[in-house]
Amino acid sequence: MSADEAQARKDVIAAYQGMNDEEVKAYAKSSLAGSDITKYATGDALRDAKDTVFVNMRNGIVVKGEPKVTTSEDDVTFDASGARAALSVCFDLNTWESVDKKTGKSLVPPNQVKRYTITAHLQKQSSRWLVTDEKAHKDKPC
Repeated sequence: MSADEAQARKDVIAAYQGMNDEEVKAYAKSSLAGSDITKYATGDALRDAKDTVFVNMRNGIVVKGEPKVTTSEDDVTFDASGARAALSVCFDLNTWESVDKKTGKSLVPPNQVKRYTITAHLQKQSSRWLVTDEKAHKDKPC
């Protein structure tokens, strides 16, 4: 693997982690105010994050804690152009919980899958990677 490819793999992972960190902040207060999510997400990924914040805000839901996101440079693949990438992520919800903002009561369904794989797609725009979409595979534990 070339030094450029190794750096690109690190940049892809950093972009996904950045998006995840911004989602955690926004979901914790059901608001995008103060969020830098547009630095890390675009397209469907950005729309989905905004939709989740809006739904949570309307329904008085906040999300406590933080998910555990596990990935490695080996989990990154590039298309032939090198301008698009796919990232496989292990997403663990055991430390991240939706709660009623007023009562603090958990809103997590009892049978919710807590650990599963996510496939994220990213695109290089100018000099940075942005998450364009992600798909949860709740039937694929990790």
